[in-house]
Amino acid sequence: MTAVLEAARRGSIPVLTILGFIGIWQLLVMLLDVPSWLLPSPVTIWTVFLKDASMLGRHIVATGVGAVGGLAIGALAGVALAVLMVRSRLLERILMPLLVIDQSIPKIALAPIFVIWFGAGMMSRIVIAMVISFFPMIVNTVRGMKSVDPRVNQLMETLSAKHWHVLTKVRLPNAVPYIFSGLKVAVPLAIIGAVVAEFMQADSGLGYVVLIAVGNVNTPLVFVAVLLMAALSLGISRATVYRHWDFARAWLLQEINSPPSL
Repeated sequence: MTAVLEAARRGSIPVLTILGFIGIWQLLVMLLDVPSWLLPSPVTIWTVFLKDASMLGRHIVATGVGAVGGLAIGALAGVALAVLMVRSRLLERILMPLLVIDQSIPKIALAPIFVIWFGAGMMSRIVIAMVISFFPMIVNTVRGMKSVDPRVNQLMETLSAKHWHVLTKVRLPNAVPYIFSGLKVAVPLAIIGAVVAEFMQADSGLGYVVLIAVGNVNTPLVFVAVLLMAALSLGISRATVYRHWDFARAWLLQEINSPPSL
């Protein structure tokens, strides 16, 4: 019972903080008589959301599908390439500078090129989301597989363990927390990538809603779209990271405690 009350207390703090911020926001807008086109009040934003909820639904789905598709491909490709880079120092020395250069290029500069190559549909969203979420997955996975205790490596060498056993019994289980840390970074980046593609050219998605709302000076709708992006990012994070962390931790402990079959 005490644990439940403690968890409820910890969870209430961020909720109360958000509610307090919204209350202060509403109060300041009313007292200062700020026009809606400059800074809409939370009540106005909520009213616009309820009014356009049915229209916003398909745009949320469009952005979400593009972000999740790109995130899935980028995460799987990032882990696979990280395994190869850890296996081959030469491959790591060749690819790492190229990956750093790719990461240093603003993705909004690459978006028009991807739109030309893949069109203005869903594929551009997926590709940009994949490219922008690729780097944190590689870096975190490589770091996790390289941070194995040297004594464990020495033990595996003493046992003449094969590379596959070292990978599946030691390196990948050790990298699980790092992979999930990479996902925490990659999820919001994937949302950004999908929205950037929609800014370039699209007929759906939350980025498209922002463009139309800005063109019509509909500031409340801009706020609605931005808040929905944040909610979408949090939702995907909960679904891909936090919900599976206990399972991954159990798998990690099981792999570490089970001896390799040589």
